[in-house]
Amino acid sequence: MKPFIIYTFAAFLLVGCSSRGTHQFILEEQLKNPLFAEWYYEELTQRMVELEIKQDPLLKDERKKVASDATRREALQKAKEAGKKQLQGMLGSLISILEETTGEVLYVDDAVYFGPDFFATPGISMHVFLTTVVDPRDVTFPDETAMDLGPMQSPYDTGAYPVPPVENPLLFRTVVLLDTTLNRIHGFAQLSPSF
Repeated sequence: MKPFIIYTFAAFLLVGCSSRGTHQFILEEQLKNPLFAEWYYEELTQRMVELEIKQDPLLKDERKKVASDATRREALQKAKEAGKKQLQGMLGSLISILEETTGEVLYVDDAVYFGPDFFATPGISMHVFLTTVVDPRDVTFPDETAMDLGPMQSPYDTGAYPVPPVENPLLFRTVVLLDTTLNRIHGFAQLSPSF
């Protein structure tokens, strides 16, 4: 009986440790998305400022106050960096067609990113496309320039889709959400330079 308890406890510890590692990995991956990073770091900055404004008792501990101040400064800097990264790309807001879609979309550094405000009505086989066509309703979509960036990772929250390198990224003006099984456009975002 004793070995069973020891093995069970060891397995429990491994699962607990691996879930913390997975959470950290997920956050690190999401912070590569400039839309998510700006939102996250602005929220973190605001939280640290609120501790100071509300004179939270935990700040009476000098170590915690130093940690809070350092976190606020670092988060503010990282939010600015994420905002600058967005200015290097092309940004747009989703427009609903036949299904509800909302949120910001950014194309920068050979990737398309969806912001934390992203929502799309689920479909049978939702895919993300990048095309030179300004309005996908004006052509038989997908058109010859459309690149299928793959299945939608989630209809809720952030996402990141690698884009194969192209000669002139500025020509690719539109991100389209298409249910490839039903050949139904849920929505699209017209992209324009952020500067």
